[in-house]
Amino acid sequence: MAAKTQIRREKLRESLLEIAERRIAESGYRALTARELAAEAGCAVGAIYNIFKDMDALVADVNSRTGARLDRAVAEAFGRNAGAGTPKRQLVLLGRTYLSFVVDNPLLWSAIFEHAARMGTEFAERRETENARLIGHIVRPLKALLPDAGEERLVLVARALFAAVHGIVSLGLQRRFLAESPDEVAAQITFIVEAFCDGVAAQKG
Repeated sequence: MAAKTQIRREKLRESLLEIAERRIAESGYRALTARELAAEAGCAVGAIYNIFKDMDALVADVNSRTGARLDRAVAEAFGRNAGAGTPKRQLVLLGRTYLSFVVDNPLLWSAIFEHAARMGTEFAERRETENARLIGHIVRPLKALLPDAGEERLVLVARALFAAVHGIVSLGLQRRFLAESPDEVAAQITFIVEAFCDGVAAQKG
């Protein structure tokens, strides 16, 4: 009996996450309500809170799913381009893959940063773990560019490079300061990443 209850609970949890994910993708996470979510899932509002501490916890789980999808998209891009050549090419590929994901999932992507900013430190540890996976993809080609750098230095440089790419994507696609097409944003990403790599090479020389 307990096993059947647990199975039903897991099925409802998955259904709630799928519905919430779709609604966030369509309207943004601020438009998500427990009442509408419960109505579509065919459960009582209280059933949501038997599974999730609150709606913020549910959104955090949706954001984790989005982060995992981004991580898979990056890994698959590298897999399709195994031996893609120089670290410069690999880092450009990473930046462009990030842009493509954001273009395809704008409101889910926005929810990650909007929700984290609103929640402060409550979900900081989880976000840090999820961010570390993405930063890890950047660190690997950086090791070839900076072979004498320690792990801590590589992570700091990777975070700086990600911040630059993220800023271009955010400002360009959200029409803040820049108002560019995705193709132009991609070109800007390529320019910034290549300039970064060339600068590192010049310093080594």
